[in-house]
Formats: sequence, C-alpha cells, structure tokens
Amino acid sequence: MNANKSIINPHKTFPESASQHFPQAKEVVAVIFPFLIPAPAEEHPFRLNDIVKTGNQYGIVTSLNKTEKPVTITWDASPGEDSFSWTYNLDEIRALTISIVPQFIPQKTAGKLPACTTIVLANSEQIQFSNATRFKVESLTEQHIIISTIDQSYLFPINLFPGYPTICTIDIPTPQQLKAASYLSVTDIRIRAKTHLALEVPDNFLEFAMPIYKQQLKEKIAQQLSEENYQLLDFDIAWEEAWKQQLENLTKKQGFYGFREGDCILQHREGFQRMGRVQHLNVEEPRPFHIQWNSGELLSYSLRELKGLGIARIEPIVKLSPNVAYQISEDGSYFTAWIGFRTKALAKAWLIPVKKLVGHLSNLIDCQISELQHTGYKYEYAVECPRHKTLNKRLEALAKVAELDLERTPFRR
Repeated sequence: MNANKSIINPHKTFPESASQHFPQAKEVVAVIFPFLIPAPAEEHPFRLNDIVKTGNQYGIVTSLNKTEKPVTITWDASPGEDSFSWTYNLDEIRALTISIVPQFIPQKTAGKLPACTTIVLANSEQIQFSNATRFKVESLTEQHIIISTIDQSYLFPINLFPGYPTICTIDIPTPQQLKAASYLSVTDIRIRAKTHLALEVPDNFLEFAMPIYKQQLKEKIAQQLSEENYQLLDFDIAWEEAWKQQLENLTKKQGFYGFREGDCILQHREGFQRMGRVQHLNVEEPRPFHIQWNSGELLSYSLRELKGLGIARIEPIVKLSPNVAYQISEDGSYFTAWIGFRTKALAKAWLIPVKKLVGHLSNLIDCQISELQHTGYKYEYAVECPRHKTLNKRLEALAKVAELDLERTPFRR
C-alpha cells in the first residue's frame, strides 16, 4: 500500500560499505508498528532483561532504579553454587568491564519480525508483514542493521529495529581455548568472594576483631576454590577488592558504633562547641571516623577519642506535633527546638504564651525555602535559651506547646 507522502520526509542514510555488499537492500526510514520503547539515555545503557557478561560469567539485568547503585544483575549459577544478585553503580560496571551481550551477531543470529510489522521505506512505500517473518542478520554497525528475509534485504536504523532474536550459532572453542578458560580470572574470583562474604558475615560483623576474622574468611574461600585453577596474585587482588566492597556496603547499611556517613556531629566540651559531619568511615583504620568540621578542617578519630573529646552524633529531628520539633545530641549536651506558624500574625500572637513555657525565643525566622524549615511551616521561632535546665523538663514544656492549637489565635481574657 502507498503512504501519504506529505507526512514522510525520505532521507538517504544508507552507509557506503553496506551498499557495496548489499546493493539490493531497501532502506527503512520509519516503523509504524509495533510501537517501540525509547532507547535509554547514554549515561545509563541498560534495559531490563539485558544479558550481560564479565569474563566468562554471564548474568541478566533484573532491576533498574534511581539510587546510587542503580543496576541490579543476577549472575548465572556456577557448578555447585546458586545464582545471586548484586547491585552496581556505573563506575563499578566500567571497572569490572561488565558489558551487554549483543542480541544480534552478523551471520550467526536469526530472528523474527512480529506479525503485522509495518515499515516505511525511503521511497515512501509502506510494507506490512502480515505474519511473523523470519530473518537473518547480515550486517551490523552502531547505527544500522541489515537483515535478509526469504526474498528481500532491508536496512534499518538500529534504534528503529523491531525484530527479536530466536537463534544464534555458537562457535565451539578449541582445546587451547578451553584450557585457557579453565583458569579463574580476577573477576571470576571476585564474584565468588562476594558471594562467600554475603553468606558468611554476621550482622555484628563490623565490631569483630577483623584482621583475624578476615584471614579466617580468606582461608575458607581459598579452600572452596582448591579444585579450581587460578593465579595466586589474581586471588589476592580479587579478595582484597571483594573485602573492601563488603565493608563499604555494610558500613553504609548498618553504620559503625551508631555513626553513619552523613551524620551531623557536635563537639561540646568545657565551653567549646563546634559542629561537623561524618565524611567517611573506614573500619579497618585505627581512626575510622573521618569528620569534616564546619570550619573546613577534616580530621580522623578513634572511638575512644570521640568519647574523650565530647564528640557525639546529633539525632534526627523529632516532631512532637505539626508545629513543634526538636533535636538533641546523642549525649544530651546539645538541644534545640523550633515552633512553627502558618502566618506572621499567628507567630506574633503566640510569642508571649510560648515564651512563658519554653524560655527565650529567637527573632521570627522567615524560612520560605523548604530546606530551611524544621517544622514544615514558613515561619519559625527557635528556642535560644531554654527555661529549664534538665532535658526532661525541656521536653515536658515542649509537649505542652505541642498540645496547643497554634493554628488559631490564642484566647485572651
């Protein structure tokens, strides 16, 4: 059937090399059916169910999300082991040389075009394949794919190709190739080690005497690989990488002695006070807590030094009501609270009653930006000088404020 030429803009994109080898191939410029899923962004090249490989290990992409480790790959089972899943960020994927296995391989892959596939050629002619149509892949580049059916060849832009593979010829390796493949690579050993660690380490693993425990785990995985062929240097490299990643994953998931990366920190000792943030945790170092102070200074501490210097974690903000919130440090040395209001008029009307309960308040803070809000309201008072000395009394006073209806003007006698 003929296409409406007013909506078709033919353009010549046939590569010269392809035209030399397949001079009769018809150029496809549009696919009307089936509807195609847009290609992923360049910085995120994976789709769900993509087959991937690293070394001689194969897997499938089973999850994609927008976290810091967006790609989940389920690796095929090895002899005597179950399949397992692992999450990766894009840097790790590049470092581990994880790549997508090509769906189409010239001269080796056959497939089908879905029934009712409808295409538009460069001369504006429309062609519909009523039934599922078999094809063979003749040529493939980053931009184009050339296929041949029983009676014709077609050149598709790769991003418009609607076909799917059904069969692929696999070359049988030579004895020399089989011998080389019998040696585990660094990647093979790393994957085995990650699986071993994921199954072996207990919940309180980070608090163990790790140098001893690390050696025990290393000896255990070495015993599991005793029947395999590998280079000792490759084993040491792969083990250290797997061990380091396991520690990093556990530290981010569980924290270390109550501290997590990104936690706010307060140092309060003998009248001296400063605030900072946990920049990094390295549990294998003598001073595992790396703290970036607000002054810009980056220092490392042991757990004993944290306690001796009065350095404590600031707990997340607690909301007693929609209008009342507070935050304290783990050791109770730091306390601050906020009372929020919907309007300036309400804030001014409640100033004296609230002040009598909790103590001296700051000037009214106009925090129109949500990042500056603690209660969620646009206008807030901060409790600058609490009325009570003990934390329990301060919280009791805040609880009384939380019981007030701060959405209405206070009753005046």
